[in-house]
Amino acid sequence: MSDVLSFKCPCCTAALSFSGGTGELTCEYCGASFTIEQARAAQEAEREDAASSDMTWTSTAPSVITDENGKVSGYRCTSCGAEMVADEKTAATECPYCGNNAIIPQSFDGMYRPDLVVPFTVDRKKAQDALRAFYRGKKLLPRSFTENNRVENMTGLYVPFWLMSCHASGTATFEGIKKKTWEDQQFKYEKQDHYRAVRSADMDFQHIPVDASTKMDDDTMDSLEPYDISKSVAYDAAYFSGYLADRYDVDAAVAQPRASERVQNTFLSKLEESARRDYDSISRKGESIRISDTRTEYAMLPVWMLSTKFEGKVYSFAMNGQTGQVAGSLPVDKGEYTKQLGIGAAIAAVILAALVFLLGGRTFHPIGTAIAVLVGILIGWIRANSLKAAMNTISKKHQAKSYLLEQSVRQGIKRDMFLFTKTEKTAKSQSQQQSSQQQRPQQGQQRPQQPQQRPQPPQHRQPPHQPPQQGRNAH
Repeated sequence: MSDVLSFKCPCCTAALSFSGGTGELTCEYCGASFTIEQARAAQEAEREDAASSDMTWTSTAPSVITDENGKVSGYRCTSCGAEMVADEKTAATECPYCGNNAIIPQSFDGMYRPDLVVPFTVDRKKAQDALRAFYRGKKLLPRSFTENNRVENMTGLYVPFWLMSCHASGTATFEGIKKKTWEDQQFKYEKQDHYRAVRSADMDFQHIPVDASTKMDDDTMDSLEPYDISKSVAYDAAYFSGYLADRYDVDAAVAQPRASERVQNTFLSKLEESARRDYDSISRKGESIRISDTRTEYAMLPVWMLSTKFEGKVYSFAMNGQTGQVAGSLPVDKGEYTKQLGIGAAIAAVILAALVFLLGGRTFHPIGTAIAVLVGILIGWIRANSLKAAMNTISKKHQAKSYLLEQSVRQGIKRDMFLFTKTEKTAKSQSQQQSSQQQRPQQGQQRPQQPQQRPQPPQHRQPPHQPPQQGRNAH
């Protein structure tokens, strides 16, 4: 096997690239498409033809270039012979001179060989359209950013990930409160019954992804989830043709705490859901969680990347190469932010001031109008900041709900023990007491009105005549 692999078109010898849309290797020059098996067979046939001839010139120079210590420092393009800088983590790249796609098998030898690969299904054209759609509708985005942004420079690469699977079991203890409220003329009462609630469960998690490359921002990679790992395939170098790829430089042991945190948070949220059904409020007091049957797999997941500079700052955008999910942080036009705040505040203040005027008997009320203006400014600020929040879709994942196998959830212990009762009494305000006093006579007046609409019950007339009636009945 050559030190560097590249797949060439059997028709025109141009470089072949893997197309996520068709699942085949395609030629950008002549448009021919081949399955991976066909391309590999053509490659083997070409080697056999070359081996049968004694007129083939061979070079003793290795395709992978190493330094004096044996570490990879570059590679030599098999198409044009140009030498490029690379390191031992480079797995797939592209020659900047002739565009030939190259895969370096040594980067996947031994422990670096991925267990599975999720192929690209979003091609370059769809990725560019999705990123443009991500820009649209962002009111605070500077116009010059989109004008100078080169979406066509998006790069497809396979990012190394650890996929963590495990079985989780354990218990959590909560303090649960059941509340009962009532009131009289002077006070409001709340009775709180406190309980100690213990809940336990077992559940399985599968394929929690953890970024295994220091070159990639962890929060950005989290924001691209989820991936459908059921669509993964066994490693084959052909899937890397036309894309860049790096092997991992974050050990699995270093990545495990991030997966453990997500498992723990999801496990506890499930137990809290169970306890919350039985109480008005709960607070967690302690937990004991264990994981077992752990399994770690090495995977290469597809990501489209674009980095661009704007006003001296680098902005990076990533896209899930399987689903098209976009993650990134856009620059904010400060002038536009102030404008949107002013527009929102003005509209809200006018509407609120008009309501104050109409509800106040069509009379100008200075205090009410001032309050309307202040509330309008607050509404404008909330609106402007909601627009600002939409400019950043990067967020760290703290849960693993997408990777919880719901059918595996088994509720265990459900134990509740009464602790104590606490009753709180709160005095009513003077206006509340007056309101209670006014309601009592009104309720008393309504009572006699109801029977007046109906005939008087017979028992109000019969008691004086009952003795003679009984006497006649006796005779």
